[in-house]
Amino acid sequence: MLDESLVFHKTQAGANEIATPVHALPPKLRRALIMVDGAKSVAELSAMFRPGEAPAILLELQAKGLVSLSGGEVAKAAEAPSAPDSAAGLPRERFEEIRREAMREISHRLGPNGDALALKIERCATPQELRVALREAEKILASFLGAEYGRTFAQKVGRDLL
Repeated sequence: MLDESLVFHKTQAGANEIATPVHALPPKLRRALIMVDGAKSVAELSAMFRPGEAPAILLELQAKGLVSLSGGEVAKAAEAPSAPDSAAGLPRERFEEIRREAMREISHRLGPNGDALALKIERCATPQELRVALREAEKILASFLGAEYGRTFAQKVGRDLL
C-alpha cells in the first residue's frame, strides 16, 4: 500500500514514453502514465482503477523510471498488515463467506462449465488474489451470460471485499 496522499509526476523518460512509446507498456500502465500529472494524489488515481491496482501500477512505473515523487524521492510500499487473517480490515470469516458465495454463484450459473473457475476462486487465500480471479470470472461469465451480467457479478463481489 502507498500513502494515498502522495503525488507523482512524469519524469523526462515518462514524457518521452508518452510522445514516442519504446517500453511497450501494457494498456493499464500507459493509461496511468498519461493520468499522472503532478497534481492527482494516489487516492485520486486509484478511483480510476480497480480496487488495489493503482499503487502497484504506480510503483511499477516508478521502477521503470517513468514517474517519481517531487524531488526524485522514491515511494515505498507500506508494510502489509502482519495478521494473515485480515486484509484491509476484512475479517477472515467474512472473506471466506464472500469467496463461498462467489463459488456458489458461478457453479449455479455455469454448472460444469464453471468448475475450473470455481476451483480457482476456492484457492484464493487473500482478497487481492480473489480480485485477480474476479477479472477472469467477469470475462468467462460475460462470454456465457452477457457482458452486463459478468460486470455486475465482478462489481458486487468486489464491493463486498471492501
